[in-house]
Amino acid sequence: MRKGIQSSGRFLDWQRVFFFVTALLFTAFPTALFSNLLWRVGIEQGIVALTLLFAVLNWNISWGATHSLVGFFKRRRRARQPLAADPDRENPGSVAIVLPVYNEDPRRVFAGLRAMYESLQETGGLERFDFFILSDSTKPERWLEEEQSWASLCRDLGAFGRINYRRRSVNTDKKAGNLLEFCEAWGARYRYMVTLDADSIMSGETLVALYERMEADARIGILQTAPKIVYSESFWGRLQQFSNHFYGPVFVAGLNFWQGGQGNYWGHNAIIRMAPFMEHCALPDLPGREPFGGKILSHDFVEAALMQRAGYEVRLADDLEGSYEECPQDMVEHAKRDRRWCQGNMQHFWLLFSRGLTFASRLHLGNGIMGYASSLLWAVFLILSGILVYNRVRSKLSLLPTSGFGDLFAIPLVEHGLLVFGVTFSLLFLPKVLALMDALLTKGRTRVFGGRLQCTASVLLELVASALVAPIMMLYHGQFVVFTALGKGVGWSTQNRSAGDGLSLYDAFKAHRVHALVGLVATLLARQVSEGFLYWTLPVSGAMTLAPLVSWVLSKPSIGRALKRMRILATPVEIDESDELKAVRKHELDWRRSNWIFEEESEVAGIMNAVVDPYLNAIRSTLAEEKDRMKAGDGPKRLGQALLKEGAEVLNPTERKLVLADSSLLSWLHREVWTVDPDDLHPSWGPLFQRYNWIHSRE
Repeated sequence: MRKGIQSSGRFLDWQRVFFFVTALLFTAFPTALFSNLLWRVGIEQGIVALTLLFAVLNWNISWGATHSLVGFFKRRRRARQPLAADPDRENPGSVAIVLPVYNEDPRRVFAGLRAMYESLQETGGLERFDFFILSDSTKPERWLEEEQSWASLCRDLGAFGRINYRRRSVNTDKKAGNLLEFCEAWGARYRYMVTLDADSIMSGETLVALYERMEADARIGILQTAPKIVYSESFWGRLQQFSNHFYGPVFVAGLNFWQGGQGNYWGHNAIIRMAPFMEHCALPDLPGREPFGGKILSHDFVEAALMQRAGYEVRLADDLEGSYEECPQDMVEHAKRDRRWCQGNMQHFWLLFSRGLTFASRLHLGNGIMGYASSLLWAVFLILSGILVYNRVRSKLSLLPTSGFGDLFAIPLVEHGLLVFGVTFSLLFLPKVLALMDALLTKGRTRVFGGRLQCTASVLLELVASALVAPIMMLYHGQFVVFTALGKGVGWSTQNRSAGDGLSLYDAFKAHRVHALVGLVATLLARQVSEGFLYWTLPVSGAMTLAPLVSWVLSKPSIGRALKRMRILATPVEIDESDELKAVRKHELDWRRSNWIFEEESEVAGIMNAVVDPYLNAIRSTLAEEKDRMKAGDGPKRLGQALLKEGAEVLNPTERKLVLADSSLLSWLHREVWTVDPDDLHPSWGPLFQRYNWIHSRE
């Protein structure tokens, strides 16, 4: 760390004291009411455990409510913060924009990259930025598509040397290892690194603003944007997109109120100061074996904590627009992503007590853990409540209310129970109400969400949907926590962000049949406890029972399109779409014209295209890892001859990779396939040559 650059380690200032006292009061009041209610109705056995569970869970709710309350008032007097100092114009830094990919659709990846490149060009600041596609793709056909897309993009933009491509043959440590290898090889050449995900889009203005803020304030180690969700088509996706745009700004304003320079990093759409990142943010191996131990899966939280431990600030640029991402389009895909995040966050338990971390870092790590562990605690709370109520009913003792806290306010017993319910749910729904008030009080804000009526209808629809979804996600998250605790790790898979036609009813039932069974059993058990307990728990158990139907309906893009036409769940990026978002869709269509060779997607076509097409063959031969393997023996040549005479299906996946990794073999195959008698080739080669004849006939 450079001498003299040190962020303040002091955590408790007036803003944070105010924030945490408010959250504690929000927690203490309903907890006291709840505990006293148990005492008044004569439930003594288990009262301590149930009260502690309620307090922990209510803290989670109060935490979110406090963010929204503080954020609401902060946005009422919002002012853009000026730069701390002028950037150093005489010694400008350089920026590497890194885009790690793993078997992603190249059409979307390179369309987004092109839109960002052209947007940067329009700002006049392109000379400070270089782009790197860091591929960890394991499917050979994806290699070919990525390489062809990269070469075509560089050719079209004149960007060779500005846009770079590298693929790892060994995927050590997944995404974190991918970035580590880049930093070791290229990091010293750049002052900053902008990290992206495969679905990230950032405007040129935002990229330049991030750069200038880092140049102006040497204390900042990581500057994170607040990405907005875009391109959602399904009912589920549009619910997530609306929530992100509508509720997010209020919550993020509250988050920034207390975290200041001790913020968090979300792994993408952020700029990082390269030197301290390389020096201080190497990830440790956790004790034990995966999934709790071993390599850290969720690296971003940890890197933020290590950056702060080194004395640098981690800030959230919540005022910057022009930062976008996508999300899964149905509940099942959403849960698959959460499964990975859950395991990564559970690993952070080991780091909570690490030496040297700031209190804010421990708080971020703890909140990440509670984001999933709270679902399991809710399930335990409901089960324990049912047992205690059942024991109370089974005793057949008369209800003899005792004096308590409620007597101070002359609250009858029935109203006392309703008060606990009302206070808890008021805190739960307070963020949504405050976001709606913020929209109604902010000039022009309801217009970009479709209008006042549509905006209000959207909030009500989202509220109902979230009430149906919450019990299902509680089961999902509780299951994930248990699986992680039992040592069942999760694999590394590509995220599906396409809505398609949505889930079939069969697939929805298959994915949620256990949830439906749990809901049905919970309903029957609640009825055995008492009729009153059944009514209290029916919103939860009923939603679980209907899980397949709820998931099926929410996955449908047809419903999403219908809502879009009515401007329900509308978002600003749809009402006033940015140039970058328009450009991505245009470039996706252009990709087909530039990369027509991949229109027929199959494993067989991929390797055969690399042999037949001169341009693709030259690219793959240039990037191939092996250059002279054919001289080492006749093994490679035998593979090539089998490919020509027996077709690609005769080769297993490993053999196909060997062919594609051999420069000399690929060049030899290309010469052979164009010079031998067509009758000596396997019939599967015929359609490829016919395609070229069709192209030439058009010319």
